[in-house]
Amino acid sequence: MKRYLSGFRVLLFAAVILSTPAVADPVIRIAVPDITSLLTENRDGVYQRILHRALEGLDEPVTEQFFPYKRAMMVFEQHGADCIYSFTEVLERRLGDDAVIASFPLGKFTYYLFTPQDADPISSLSQLEGKTVGAVIGHETYLDGVLEDHDVNVIWSKSDAQNLAMLEHQRFGAMIAAVPDVRPFMDELSYDPKTPLLESYDRLTCHNTEANRQFLTRLSARMKSLKEAGLYEQLAGQLYVEFEDPAPAAEHSLLN
Repeated sequence: MKRYLSGFRVLLFAAVILSTPAVADPVIRIAVPDITSLLTENRDGVYQRILHRALEGLDEPVTEQFFPYKRAMMVFEQHGADCIYSFTEVLERRLGDDAVIASFPLGKFTYYLFTPQDADPISSLSQLEGKTVGAVIGHETYLDGVLEDHDVNVIWSKSDAQNLAMLEHQRFGAMIAAVPDVRPFMDELSYDPKTPLLESYDRLTCHNTEANRQFLTRLSARMKSLKEAGLYEQLAGQLYVEFEDPAPAAEHSLLN
């Protein structure tokens, strides 16, 4: 009798194992902010093309949701997303260095002062004291520290294209924009490439969890190999900005 009971228990255990559905890998939810030329609602922005290529073959379930610039960061901060494109340094300041982790860079960006194409370039905010400049709504997350010691009135608009139109109509003396975002409009602008206002890197930024650490370790290795193979430049085209691998101390990331 004991032998039959033992055999029955084995069969029952096997049936339970076979009938239990496999636990799917958790889906990585990525918030996508609206960044001129680099991140789009149509999923064809430069950074999206790079990330999607890097994800090929990694077998990592990922979903993306597009948001207005500032809304994307709010969704991430409220844990409505596991990761977000960009904002690494901003989120380190807001949430703490240990609260977020970041990938190998998707690219480098640099803010400059731009004037109309037929005007002399402006190299310093001190030349604009008491005057008005244009910038894109949400970019104050990066620019507040640059602007805080200057008496400059900022008109915050929805896009670089809108700022360019207002600049051409002399609504303000200059506009602040980032390269490569503004590259499609460069034929209509003048700037001094030797006097950047701010330089940094765009990365995929994630909440610091074990699952996200494993994800970014695999993803960053793939991204680094893509850049070294020249695929970053191929995918970005005219929007490509060359950068050296940043030093480990320069940014809080898993793979520099």
